[in-house]
Amino acid sequence: MWPTGSLGSVMFDALGDRILAMIHYTHAHDLSYPPPNGTVLLLSCMDPRLLDDTVEFMNHDNLENRYDHVVLAGAALGALGGCLKKYEHWRKCFFDHLGAACELHRIEDVYILEHRHCGAYHKVFKVAPEFGDSQEQLEEEAACHRKYAQLLEDEIEAWAKKAKRKLRVRSFLMDLRGTVSLLTDGWK
Repeated sequence: MWPTGSLGSVMFDALGDRILAMIHYTHAHDLSYPPPNGTVLLLSCMDPRLLDDTVEFMNHDNLENRYDHVVLAGAALGALGGCLKKYEHWRKCFFDHLGAACELHRIEDVYILEHRHCGAYHKVFKVAPEFGDSQEQLEEEAACHRKYAQLLEDEIEAWAKKAKRKLRVRSFLMDLRGTVSLLTDGWK
């Protein structure tokens, strides 16, 4: 079964039987927001299933080679230290990286990229059950990710105010096929 979306061109050799270039699949992402103009700090989860999709999403936003990438299990929840004393050092790690990125690369925008079926939410931090694929559970899962993304957005905003920096934060939710939707829009 082929995925839905647009499919780029495929090149064949002179005999037409070998593919010479990679097929490039473009997901249908939420385009209801303006892309950033400068360098971005991306926070995403460590889930290896979505590495290529994450790069594709960033490239789609015209951010190829224009973003710093912080990877923590659970993305926003990980950056919040799982809201647990045991992982408080993860919060410090994230904000130390954010400070370094702002200093080195003049970050003005932060993307928080959450994803569906994140094991860190139910196996590491134990804040949610393992969600299923029913419409009701998909909505509950999105609400859970939105909650922690918004908490982190609020902390980033407070950090930026204290550091006298202007940062715009936007959160997204990626499904396991790589399709991304806007989760929160801190650029109101």
